[in-house]
Amino acid sequence: MSILPSMSSKTLSATAQLEQAQAALAEEKAINDALRHTNTLLRTEIEELRKELRLLRRKLKQALGSRSDDHLIDKGQLTLFGDAPDPQETTPPPSEHMNEAPDGETPEDRIKERHKPKRPARQVDTSVLPRETVVHELPEAERVCPKTGVPLVPIGEKVTEEIGYTPARLTVIEHHQIEYGPAPEIAAERHIDPIAAPLPPRALEGCMASSDLVAQLLVQKYVFHMPLYRQEEIFQQAGLWIPRQTLCDWVLKAAFALKPIVDALMAMIRAGPVFQLDDTPVKCQGGRGAGVFLAYLWTFVNPEVSGVVYAFTTGRSANDLKPFLEGLEAEIMLGDGYKAHMAAAREAGLSLLLAACWAHVLRAFRDARKEARAMVALFEADIRELYAIEREATELGLDPDERAALRRQKGRPVLARMLWRTHGWKDVFSTSGKMGKAIKYMRNSWTALKTFLLDGRVPLDNNACELAIRPVAVGRKNWLFAGSVRGGEAAAIVYSLVGSCRLAGVDPREYLNDVLVRVATHPASRVAELVPSRWAQLHAAPAAV
Repeated sequence: MSILPSMSSKTLSATAQLEQAQAALAEEKAINDALRHTNTLLRTEIEELRKELRLLRRKLKQALGSRSDDHLIDKGQLTLFGDAPDPQETTPPPSEHMNEAPDGETPEDRIKERHKPKRPARQVDTSVLPRETVVHELPEAERVCPKTGVPLVPIGEKVTEEIGYTPARLTVIEHHQIEYGPAPEIAAERHIDPIAAPLPPRALEGCMASSDLVAQLLVQKYVFHMPLYRQEEIFQQAGLWIPRQTLCDWVLKAAFALKPIVDALMAMIRAGPVFQLDDTPVKCQGGRGAGVFLAYLWTFVNPEVSGVVYAFTTGRSANDLKPFLEGLEAEIMLGDGYKAHMAAAREAGLSLLLAACWAHVLRAFRDARKEARAMVALFEADIRELYAIEREATELGLDPDERAALRRQKGRPVLARMLWRTHGWKDVFSTSGKMGKAIKYMRNSWTALKTFLLDGRVPLDNNACELAIRPVAVGRKNWLFAGSVRGGEAAAIVYSLVGSCRLAGVDPREYLNDVLVRVATHPASRVAELVPSRWAQLHAAPAAV
């Protein structure tokens, strides 16, 4: 009985030693592969430099050959006390072509340029536009040949297309509610309250603007980045003067009426296993007597949810982010490595695994291309290999577990090669240079950068958040700053919906025109049906039938 435990421990010890030996061999193989890969790229770099040197020599020779001989040094001047050269030895024999210049070296020589194919004209796609047919006919008196006087009849037609434009048209819709009551002959005998036909649901109670007008305001402001003062001028040109403050009130009322939909979308994003976030600064106007301060617009994304949520905060600290992380169900948080992310998670009582973005690493190395082109090329090739593994997993249709296994199998040697290449980097690059900063950023984020190996649901980068931020960055150049904190919160609500419409392939104007009327009467327990992706599914179902 005493022999079995000892045999078991020996077996376990041998297994552990075997695993350690296999890991050491794998690491040594990865380093050898890195060396071979580095040598190959360096050879390629040397060959390119040789080509550039040959090209520069050729250009220099051409430049010197096109100038006069006055600048050239006589060979005899190289020997200070040498014998004078014999003119008969240095002068070449006369030739009938000796005074002619090579082809192309005089203005009279015209070299035929290489034929360049013309770029085909770009065609305007009008297939989705409605069409209106206008027929042009000659009067009866003119349907005669001017030379022979023979009467002419229709034998065909020529079709010419022209794109027309009708400016937006504003109308006043009068709702006449017919009231019903007792007939006049019995009205005096009994008390009967009259009744009236109900009005259809309205977007904003007590507001003259219809749902389609409010949707137009929101789309122009938050999709096409047109400030309200410009929209005010457009309405004036159409014959309607609406005060700018009234337009602002309509936008604020509409935004906060839509807030329940954004809250439902945020609940869907927070429920996933991976939580992505990023932020961008926006200027915000303070109250009376206060100046403009720097606020922040956050983006929250879940790779398994078609949608994005924006949130407006007056700061960027952990306390500002904490309310959005409390009760978060995610296990992994993907960001740009900002320390306040994990600090906010800890203050919210969460234990999250941090993942980092490989796109940030790639951009850092590309910024350092002028300092170390050959080394940057090596890192770029490695990162491209990681993305190639992702494309392979997508093409094979792998589930998250299979994707993680493929990442570990093919990605670990790439990561080992990259990490090995950074050893001793401080002896080669300055810590204040761009290349030194890129390597330092990668090494400091190394643990988070390897998180994608553990879970196949973790994206390789945080580009989903950065793409969602891009419209805000474009809009900042037009509206410059948020008018108030309440205005910033309203902007975050509308940005969430129009951004989610873009991801779901939904027309934001059509969507807002519909949900502005629905949201007030829709059951609170089913408000998730109004999220753009769900709304698109519900509206596509009847059409499919």
